[in-house]
Amino acid sequence: MLLQSRALAGRRASPAVAPTCTYNRQALARPARYRGARDTELRCRAAVDSGLNEVSIADLEAELKDALGREDYKAAARLRDTIQQKSSVAKLAVEDANRRFYDAFMSGRLEEMDKVVGLGDHVQCIHPGAGCIAGREQVMDSWRTILRGVRPGAFRVALEDVRVFAREDMGFVTCVEVIDADDSMGRISATNVFERQNGVWRIVQHHGSPSPRFR
Repeated sequence: MLLQSRALAGRRASPAVAPTCTYNRQALARPARYRGARDTELRCRAAVDSGLNEVSIADLEAELKDALGREDYKAAARLRDTIQQKSSVAKLAVEDANRRFYDAFMSGRLEEMDKVVGLGDHVQCIHPGAGCIAGREQVMDSWRTILRGVRPGAFRVALEDVRVFAREDMGFVTCVEVIDADDSMGRISATNVFERQNGVWRIVQHHGSPSPRFR
């Protein structure tokens, strides 16, 4: 019943610069051949001291390429460590957002789903066997249809084959939902895209499709 309601809801609702570091004047006054290495060090320190939020991964990757071009391997090593640290923080945040999405789903409460769904016209959802639902209002309407009459705790969703990719403000998770409901069981291949909005990671796209089990 739960899997059927997801498909039905989809059919009903179907269409419709990260800041950079500032350097002190003494550093900027140095000749370029010295300034590059010093600037790299300052950017690494700024990224760590600011909680890894002030300098983007893209900027750090550009610095890394530049450091390797200068054969400044000490600076390159620091940059590589900083990039890995920032990527790890973002990945953990996206994993947590994915968990909160499924917690909201399993709660059966629309108000919980409302907390995790992103804001904006770019929010989209494709329920299993249905078309694309675009826009936050329409997406929430589809979840209202799915969750209507669902008893809290009536089903569980276990995740398999979870894979996460994340940058500073965007990330996605691919996984297989193993759904165990009162009256049905099934496997759904899902892609969940998350965006950091006002400091909070929210789901902005959910795509689910039936996943046959191969032996």
